[in-house]
Formats: sequence, structure tokens, C-alpha cells
Amino acid sequence: MSGRPRHPSVAEDIRRWVAEHSPQPFQESEISAPSRELIWSYGRGEYELAVLARLVDEGFAANRHVHYPRSHRRPAVAAVFRTTVAHGGALRMRVAGAASVALDGVPLDPAPGSGDLLSLDLPDRTVELVVEVVGHASLVPALALEPAEADVLSWEVSVEGGDWVAAARRRGGTRPPHLAPTGSVSLGARGGPDGLLDVGAPVLGRPVFAPGPRPVVVSGESPAEACGAPLSHETRHDVVEIPGGGWTTRHRLGFRYLRTDRPAADVTVEASVMPVDRPGAFACSDDRLTKIWAVAQYTLRMCAQGLTIDGIKRDRMPWAGDQAMSTLVNAFALGEAGLVADGLVALGQPGHGYVNGIADYSLWWVINVDLAARYFGDLEFLAREASRVDEFVGDLAQHAGADGVFRPPRQSGGFVDAGPGSVFLDWGVELDEGRDAVALQMLWHWALRSAERVLERVGHAGAERWASLAERLASTLRTRAWSADRGMWRAYLDSTDSHSDPAPYANFLAVLAGMHAEAPPGVQDAVRGLAAGTPFMNALRLRALLESDPAEALAQIDRVWGAMLDRGYGTFWEEATDAEDPFEMYGRPFGRSLCHAWSAGPAALIPEAVFGIRPLGDGWSSFTIAPALGALEWASLVVPAPTGDIVVVADRERIEVEVPLGSTFVPPEGGEIEGPARVSWPSG
Repeated sequence: MSGRPRHPSVAEDIRRWVAEHSPQPFQESEISAPSRELIWSYGRGEYELAVLARLVDEGFAANRHVHYPRSHRRPAVAAVFRTTVAHGGALRMRVAGAASVALDGVPLDPAPGSGDLLSLDLPDRTVELVVEVVGHASLVPALALEPAEADVLSWEVSVEGGDWVAAARRRGGTRPPHLAPTGSVSLGARGGPDGLLDVGAPVLGRPVFAPGPRPVVVSGESPAEACGAPLSHETRHDVVEIPGGGWTTRHRLGFRYLRTDRPAADVTVEASVMPVDRPGAFACSDDRLTKIWAVAQYTLRMCAQGLTIDGIKRDRMPWAGDQAMSTLVNAFALGEAGLVADGLVALGQPGHGYVNGIADYSLWWVINVDLAARYFGDLEFLAREASRVDEFVGDLAQHAGADGVFRPPRQSGGFVDAGPGSVFLDWGVELDEGRDAVALQMLWHWALRSAERVLERVGHAGAERWASLAERLASTLRTRAWSADRGMWRAYLDSTDSHSDPAPYANFLAVLAGMHAEAPPGVQDAVRGLAAGTPFMNALRLRALLESDPAEALAQIDRVWGAMLDRGYGTFWEEATDAEDPFEMYGRPFGRSLCHAWSAGPAALIPEAVFGIRPLGDGWSSFTIAPALGALEWASLVVPAPTGDIVVVADRERIEVEVPLGSTFVPPEGGEIEGPARVSWPSG
């Protein structure tokens, strides 16, 4: 490239290089961030539940075929807030819901104000202020003082008659933040063949039409979908008039292409996009590998919608299994710890049954708490959630026998495609009724070890209990699940069949669950040879393969994700396929999601494979690298760590690492280098 440096060498250079390879149809500076001028107080966990409820309700309203069990807990509709005010004067307060106010136990009747805005005139003495707020299904009780600088009060909250606890605080505008968009950007659409409009890449948003006759609009992630017959549409395309003129769709749509009777000049698209302060970046001498990384980053970003959702078109709701993979990707691609924490809180308190109605997704939830701690290092979050984690694992452990084996019962109202014991594992994997699948036990072992590590971090006594159960389970697995003659894990306990569907899963999950200090050759072969059903499980398998053969992992990323890249739709899919009809799924012509969070794995896998980078301490407080460029001439990486940008640049001559303040670099040859620092050494 004329006029360019030999390779990008600082964080902003690397980010610019990635932007040139990204399908992103907007600039960061064009994104309108949500308003943050007020501080809203909520009940603990209620904001997260409210966002989850909104996403689920929107998904069911917008899409014809929704595949989501309603086992999640709904947010409360009533809460009481109290505080002590030590000064008199005027106090302005916004409330989400209908409010009643009392001073020193004496009700103010009627409440002083109108609508959602209250105006109080406090006496010139210390008083106890109590505000009871009653919302409804979509309006969760919350309050905020105006201006934000006035809210130096310590609010306590009791939700639906529960204990008094410190209120949770969230930045927002005059609209409660659980109802506000994550951010937005206005996009144009290019006219193309067959009257189609192309936004440039998949987005979640609404088309906005200029005033005039009511438009007709159909959307699609592919041209074929946008041109499909009405009964084939996954999404509803109801059009409503905008107050003041113009038209839009009633619901947000997940799409890239539009078919409409209006010219491109009459159409803009308001897309929902989360602002990212310090995005991660990876670039290398192989433009195709750089593009795969950039598309993976963009895929996850489009699914960052308050919580990390499944996909932007259909079932755009959070799933706990997907979240674990997304946490790893987020750590390299976005650096948005709040997105991870909010998803854990929302999903970790189901109203009934398993998380998402799936036994193994409850295990993934526990695993993800540990991953979040390692990659984002939020000890305050862990301290708040430790008792919940302990109780959560305790509930699951009721279904573990004396041998430690997890035998979950089927629960009603769960995920319709789950097999025996409400276990899903992966698309295309059918588990035998009445047998103990080793793959599930490996997930259970991983979850127990995750709970142990999480609770150890905050000194919780439950850590010892889960360590003991994990040891008991591991002993059972080594005795009853290990095939010594084949040097690999069996499909089922006490089985001689090592070739059925769950066997390869058992082997790569064993590596990830820490069952091997170094995977034996038989296990490595099983991990290398599997063709997993989904990009979600395929990415996990390749993460296990990184430990023994990072070059092969990169080659398989190129084959699987490169094939999706070559289709040209701009994001990665729910399921990769070489089928003649690539869009069909669930027996429907366009059932497949083409922008799916669980397929964004390469954004984590590629840096790990090329640089051998991993955190040694929580939140990248310490880290190491072991670069292996292979055929690459150069590679550059920005990790948006909580402490600051970690920057790594390697070529045939030198390796250079920028260490931010608060992080410690542990070089491959040993020693420690505390940040801020820049260190380099010769390659090879």
C-alpha cells in the first residue's frame, strides 16, 4: 500500500487499519451516545432484568418465529426508596412510574408534581424522605434527581417488600435508561438491482421514510430474503406514521437490504449501535485474516444491544451459552465489561427452571462468571454476586449423585429442542436417553472449578465445597469415562463407543475444563478432527486446539469463517454451511440468522493463536505472550484491557509490547515488567 508504514505500530494506527477491513458502514464519530446527564436509582438487579424483559418483549413482537423460553424472571413493578436529607430547599425528582412521597412518615397528598416530575420543598432540618414508586410490566420503578449534581444522597431501596439494600445507580437522561437505546447512527442506503436498497452491512434499526404516501417495505439480511414472498418473512414489517410527518416501521428490523416503493433519497436508517470508547484491534500481513477478525468484531458489536443478544434478526435475546463465547470476544474486540456483567445479572436469576430452560446453559452461566472475572477483573461485581453464585451452584448440585455426576431432570416449559434432562449441547447432537454424556460432565466439572475460583477470589467459604465436588467428579470421569486403549474420552460413562456424537465434544470440553495439564495425542486428534455443528461450539473446539496446534486452528478458521466471509453479507452466521440453500434453517427459507453473536469467536481466537496472549491475573493485571507468526510477515494487536490498551507488534525482526499502567508483562523467558512500559526484543 503506497505511502503506508510497513505495518501499523501504535494503537490508533492498528485501529485505522482494522477500520479499512471492517464492514462497518459508519464512523465512530457519527454515533449519537445515549444521554447520561442524570443518575437513576434502581433496585439491585432490576435494571438488568428490565433490559432483558424489554428485549424479550420486543423480540416476540417483531418476529414471527421466536424460539425463546420465557423462564427468565420479570422485573418488579413496585419499589420503595428512602434517604435522609440534611438540608432544606427545593428538590426536583424524576420517577419511572406513579409516585407517592412521605417526609418523616407523613404522606404528602397529593404528590407534589405532575407526570414523571416531582418538585419538593424540604424543611430546613434533617428529614427522612420516602418515595414509593409503582410501575408496570415495561416501566420498572426508578428515580433520579435533577440536576445530577444534586444526587449526593444515599438511597436505599426495598423491592416488593424485600430487605432494604443500597440502590443501584445508572447514568441516563430524562427517559429511564432501561428504556433508552444503547446509541444510534443515521445511515443512507444505496440503490441497487431489483429496486433493492443496501445499507452496506447488517444492522438493527428502523428505516425512516420522508413524508408522502404510506410506503411498502420488506427487509432481509440477504437480497434473496428481501425479495422473498410475504409468508417467508421472519420479521413483521408493520409501517406507522411518525408524529410530525414521515413513516417508519413499528419494530426494529435486523437487515442489510430493503425492498420498498420509495427511492433511496427518501429513506434513511436509524441503526442501534453501542458507542465503544476503546475498541480492540487486530491487523496482520494477511488481509483475509485481518478481515475475518474485523467482521467478527462487527458481528458482536451489532449484537451488543443493552445485553448481548443472540442475533439481530430472529430470537434477538440473550442466551447464556452464547454469552460465554461473547465474553472472550468482547475482551479482545470491545472491552465493554458492563455488557458482560449486565448479562450475567439478568440471566442469573431465572424465574423458574434452568437458565434459558436448558440445563447446560445454567452451567455456561457459572463458567461465564469466571471468564468475566479473569478478562475484566471486576472484584466489586464478584463480591456482590458471590452468594448468588454459591446458591446457584448449590441448586444444580442437588442433581449430582454421590459420584459427582450431574443428572439434571427434564423441566417443563424449557427449551423445546433440548434432549434428555433439558440438555442441548449443540445443534445436531442427539443424546441417548438414560445415559450419562461425558460432554455434559465436562461442562459440569468446568462449572464447578469456575465456581471454586470465583468464590476463592472473594474469600467465600463455598469455594471448598465446589472444589471437593469437582475432585469427586474428576475421579469418576477418569475411572469410567477414559478410554486407555484409545487415549481419549468416551461418549458416555462406561461406554465402549468413542465415535458417537458427544465423544469429540467430550474431548475438547475436557481440555477447556482443565482435565489435562497437557492434552494426550488421542485427545488432540479428537479435537482437531471434529466438525462441530455451530460456530459457537466450533470456536470453543478451536480454542482447545490452540493449546496443541495454533497453526491448524488458524487454518480451520480460514476454512469455516472464510467461507462465510466469501458469501459477502458482512457478518458471521448462526450456522456455517456449504448447502445449496444457505439461508434455510428450522424448515423455513430464511430461518438462518446471518448476524449471530456466537459466531464471533475468531475475534478472540486469532489473537490468541498468533500472539499466544493470555491474562495471568484478573483484568489483565498481568499477562504474557508467545508470538508465533508462522507464515505472517507481521501482526499487530490492541487489547482494550481495563487498565488501558495493551499493544503488541511483531514482525520478522522484532517484537514490541506496550504495557499500560496497572498491568504487568511477564515475558516468555521470565521476569516481570510493570507498566507503563514499552519493551522490545528480537524475533526468533
